[in-house]
Amino acid sequence: MIKVLVAGKRKPGLSRHQMQHHALSVHADLVKSAPGFWQHCHRYVQNHVIGGFGLADGQLVTTDATDFDVVAEFWFDSTDSAMKAWTSDDYLNLLRPDELKIADSDAPFLMLYGTEHVIGGSDPAMRGSFS
Repeated sequence: MIKVLVAGKRKPGLSRHQMQHHALSVHADLVKSAPGFWQHCHRYVQNHVIGGFGLADGQLVTTDATDFDVVAEFWFDSTDSAMKAWTSDDYLNLLRPDELKIADSDAPFLMLYGTEHVIGGSDPAMRGSFS
């Protein structure tokens, strides 16, 4: 299993809210209606950015300013499956044109990664704890 993370930035002139609303209410439905794409993709997750952290005078502070507005996760069996999804007619003719309505096409950041290693957390029911 591989995962592809795509960090996207909104198109100039759109608010973060407008981009995220379109991604969740329009684009997500288009993905569901595009079997040429999703037959290769095990999971599609939208993560909507709500802010970030920065340093000010050596102190960690929260900020509304971030480089990206959404981070999408795509889960595939292989890089070959990912390529089939992103070269499918459904992606090229339906999904990509919709992405261009809301996303800055010069700004995406893509990462490919494999195994996830859950180290721990405060909720043992979520597959790990620090104790």
